[in-house]
Amino acid sequence: MSYVKKDVRVLPDDTDAFGRLNWLAYIRYCEEGEAGIFEKLGFSIIRFFKERKISFPRRAATFEYCSQVTPDSFIDIETSFRRIGKTSFTLIHTFYQKNTEESERMLAATAEVTVVAFNHELRQKIELPRELLDALKQISPTNLSKDKPQCST
Repeated sequence: MSYVKKDVRVLPDDTDAFGRLNWLAYIRYCEEGEAGIFEKLGFSIIRFFKERKISFPRRAATFEYCSQVTPDSFIDIETSFRRIGKTSFTLIHTFYQKNTEESERMLAATAEVTVVAFNHELRQKIELPRELLDALKQISPTNLSKDKPQCST
């Protein structure tokens, strides 16, 4: 299962002083992918917090930057599951840069983000909510992302 969002325009405010896509924009794109994949599973990203005070903070994140992204280009975002555990899951986000909506894509960056179920009342990590885990079990192990795209050298 994956979430795909195409043709996100890179705005000048998304770039750093050198005119390159800022890492904060990549984090925002990761959150877009996370919310999108939750919706594909049939859940609002904040449902569990509203109902049971369970959130999904990031436990770990790694980013690899492959090519420069500048304002007025476009980004395609692809998010899929890499690993599903009892208390956490890991998403892989792949970002492709394009000069125009129709142009060829070039790998811009990848991110691997692990989120953990956290109960705010107990103030500790917990097992993933049963209905979320049931939905995640529908994803067969063969549909998990095994390898992330590699930057060309």
